[in-house]
Amino acid sequence: MSAKINRLTTLSVGLVVSLSLAACDSGKDSNAPTTDTTATTSEASETIRVATLLPFAADQLIEMGVTPVAVPLLRGDIPPTWEGIPAITVDHSAGPNLEQLMAASPDVVVTTSVYAQFMPAIEQSTGAKIVTMDVDTIADVTKHIETLGELVDTTEAASELADSVRASISAPAEDAEPVSVLAVFGTPHAFYAFLPSSYLGNLVASAGGVMITDDMETHGVFRGLAPLSMEAVIDRDPDHLLVIFHGAEESARAMLQRDALWSELSAVKGNHVTFLKDDLYAMRPGSELPRAIAEIRGIIDEARSKLP
Repeated sequence: MSAKINRLTTLSVGLVVSLSLAACDSGKDSNAPTTDTTATTSEASETIRVATLLPFAADQLIEMGVTPVAVPLLRGDIPPTWEGIPAITVDHSAGPNLEQLMAASPDVVVTTSVYAQFMPAIEQSTGAKIVTMDVDTIADVTKHIETLGELVDTTEAASELADSVRASISAPAEDAEPVSVLAVFGTPHAFYAFLPSSYLGNLVASAGGVMITDDMETHGVFRGLAPLSMEAVIDRDPDHLLVIFHGAEESARAMLQRDALWSELSAVKGNHVTFLKDDLYAMRPGSELPRAIAEIRGIIDEARSKLP
């Protein structure tokens, strides 16, 4: 095992998940499963024990045949493949639950730079190496898959998985008319705009869409998001509106309908609004990339067909 741990030093690089919102506010539920970690490790005596605070990394490891010793606790339904794996409560302001993390006895902890301030405490309390990843682009997905494969010595499976993802990616037609897009993340208290540098922004660009938020300043905490300036939105009047709402869709629709500024948007007037589930774009960004690409491509193509 010591040789494998030494290998982690060369892998502890600042790889760059846009906005791991799955991890950021999953910490509201303290009733994390307490399943014995030994039984959930694939080839426990040989494989490095990986605890991941990133849903993306958990999904890719499982796809490669390696079960993490811990995953982040998600709000709402968890993926069926995560059943029985101990879950770590994680909060943006408090970081991961260190007692739960220590109980998993990881050799390595995969995390996001969102939790940079907690990394020294994680490393000191667990004795594990820290590997940092952020998924901001489609290219990041395949790069991190291959890095995870090196980490757990499943390079062949990782290469096959990365190749299957690459095969699902195709460029939009060169003569396709661009579609201006505003993508927002909403909570019951506020809306934020996705930036072109976000994971969702990159998906929109890959489909031939143009985000209207290129000059907005990023939020101080949330990667890939900016405080929403309705004045800027009204001035640019996007062709299509994408909404990810952290709550019931009905609540989001009601908020848009009763807000005077939102109702002035051509997209809202013409019902050119798509509500996206937060799973693929906020809770588990980078996971199921082919499905996310296909969904965004279909939305942009349909919006293009409705341009005046």
